[in-house]
Order: sequence, then C-alpha cells, then structure tokens
Amino acid sequence: MPRSPLPLGTYGKIKRAQLGPGRWRARAQFRDWDGKTRQVERFGTTGNKAEDALKEALRDRQRDTGTVEITGDTRIRDLATVWFTAIAKEDSRRPQTIANYRRTYDKHIEPALGEVRLCEASVGVIERALSAIDKHATAKQARVVLTAMFGLAARHDAVPHNPVRDTTARRSKRGQVRVFTPEELRGYRALIAGWSQGNQYGPPRAADLPDLVDVMLGTGLRIGEVLGLVWPAVELDAEPPRLTVAGQVIAYGGRATREAYLKSEAGHRTLTLPYFAAEALQRQHERNLPSEGGLVFPSHRGTPRSPHNVRRQLRAARGDQFEWVTPHTFRKTTATLIERDFGVGAATAQLGHSGERVTREHYIQRAAVAPDVRRAFEPLLIEKRGLNSVDLEPTKTRPDLKAV
Repeated sequence: MPRSPLPLGTYGKIKRAQLGPGRWRARAQFRDWDGKTRQVERFGTTGNKAEDALKEALRDRQRDTGTVEITGDTRIRDLATVWFTAIAKEDSRRPQTIANYRRTYDKHIEPALGEVRLCEASVGVIERALSAIDKHATAKQARVVLTAMFGLAARHDAVPHNPVRDTTARRSKRGQVRVFTPEELRGYRALIAGWSQGNQYGPPRAADLPDLVDVMLGTGLRIGEVLGLVWPAVELDAEPPRLTVAGQVIAYGGRATREAYLKSEAGHRTLTLPYFAAEALQRQHERNLPSEGGLVFPSHRGTPRSPHNVRRQLRAARGDQFEWVTPHTFRKTTATLIERDFGVGAATAQLGHSGERVTREHYIQRAAVAPDVRRAFEPLLIEKRGLNSVDLEPTKTRPDLKAV
C-alpha cells in the first residue's frame, strides 16, 4: 500500500549525517505548495546546528504559501495548513487566539473531517461533525474555525458557497446571573483574608490577594486587566481617585506577558475608584513590591502575574461554600450595582463593553422585585371602597366597559 503524501506545507522526519570532522548535514522531505515533495538540506559544524538551520529554512518555506491552488479535490487537512499559515501573518490575530484555534482543529476537526475533500464537504457532512462535539462552547469555536477555512476555499472558487454558514449555530442555554449578596461578600472576603495569612510554615501565600479582590469588586475589571494595571495609570491623589485601563496580562505558551491590546476600543477607559478600592491600592503601593514596568500586582519575581495562578489561589481560598464564585462574579456584582443606580449604559461603560446587550444579558442580575407600576392602573378608576362594599345584587344593565 503506497504511503500517504505529506500534507501541503509540512515536512517529514529530519535525518542527520556527519560528513567529516566539523561538518554535518541535516535533511528532510518537504511537500511544497504546488503539491510536489522536495528534499531540503542544510549544513553546520555540529548536528544540532545543522538541524537548527534546516528547521529555520523549513519554517521560511512554510510561511511562503506562494500561489497555492485550492480546488475541490483539496482535502480539509491541507486547507487547514494553508489557512493557519495565512492567519499567522495577520497582525490582528493574537498568538493565543491562533493557538486556541489550532487545539480545536487538532482535537475535533482533523479527526472528523481531515480526509474529506472540499467537493465532498456538504452541509450535512459538516453538521454531523459539529453535532458530535459535546461542549457547546467547543462546538461554537469549531464552527468559527471551519467558517473561516471554507471562506478561504470559497475565495479560491474551490466550493460554490460556504457550507458551514448553513449548519446549525448551537447556542448555550443562558443561566441566571448570580451576584454577591452583602452577607455573602462579607463571608467571602473573610475567607480570602484568612487564607492569605495562613501557611506560616510553608511557602508564603499572596498577601495582596484580598486587595486584588477589592480592586476587582470596586472597578469591575477583568482578571487580566487588573493584573495589567501599572502605577503610572493609577491616580490615588486625584479627587476622586481614579485609574486608567490600558493593558492586560495574558498567559500564553506557559508564561504570562503584559500587552497593551484590549478586547475592544471601549476597553481603554478611565474609572473612578470607590473608597475601599482606593484604600486597597494604597496598601499595595505601600508594599513597594519590585516589578517590571511598574506593575501594580506583580508576581513574587516582579514579573507579570499569571491569571491562571490567581484563579488557582482564589479556588483554594474560597472553600466549598463559594464554589460558584469565579473572578467574573466580581465583575457581574459591579455591573448589577451600577445598573441599579445609574442604568445599563453606565454599567456598560464601566465594564468596557462595546454595546449594552452583552452587559444586560450576561452581567446584570435581574431584579427580583418588580418596579412600582401603580400609575398604569389609574385609567381603570376603581373606587377605593373595596370589594366588601360593592353591591353584589344583580343589576338590570351591564356597565359600559368602553367608558372606563
């Protein structure tokens, strides 16, 4: 049985050979974008140097998509190679976004559809593959990836239309927004404070965790945004005290980095601080922690603090009683409090959303008490005598309801 060809833009096993003293060769088979497989080789004074030079050459070859032809006979796995290579060149795509797309493709799309040719990829074929994905969020992202991939295929006239657009858009059932009650918040903050002061015989815990929580509660910042705060953007001496959100910390490739990029233009905002959030920041300032670039909440090494580590600490501190609490619970509590007094528009601006719909549907707890609507009943003109004083004897004529 003949061996299957390499996918477009990929290479096979790298082989090393020593040609003489201080001279090594590394070579591999590479399948170019025209479908032809060619041998690529590089040389070096050691085996490692030769292999590193070869890998660099292969990466350059992968980035050069050339004028690759995508046709109806192209397999989805080959289309994926071209698409991932193309989006890696786009400045608008963050590395962690591409990494998430790649994980979704490798785990769910490639096993189900990788060998399918584009001319065979009907709406039904793709629908069955998406329906086999259990988690709604994962299925939604898989549909996003496939939509973009087949958009590329459609632009190459490999398919008459994008079949993914006609598949079912699965929607998660929206749960009820839950926020802290005053009693719950007092209990939660006490647990966080107790945990941060414990473990006196082991490694020190995050002493600033309670203050980090108070800043999140007082601002509604995302966890990445609060970890991305820098002291030049915090004005504690202003009246009122305020801070400016101009960056965030993201975790990618096993390390945390701060970037100026935010989720939307509305994310760049200046917020006034309630007294407890300003006091928390003042305490953090007095700790005088060393940090890169003036980070407000750095790691113990002074580097950007990983959101994953903070989430892990919060889970350890909250106990079973507050298992339902996540960092977004602080954000929802902030949004609900602001909406009650100032309206949904103010809550949207505070959270940095670009529109009110997301704020209203996902961040604001619905009021349990209906508003005062007594004025709506005034046109009925019902007397205040009450039912007991009404003459219950049958009347000869019916009242004219149209006159009421």
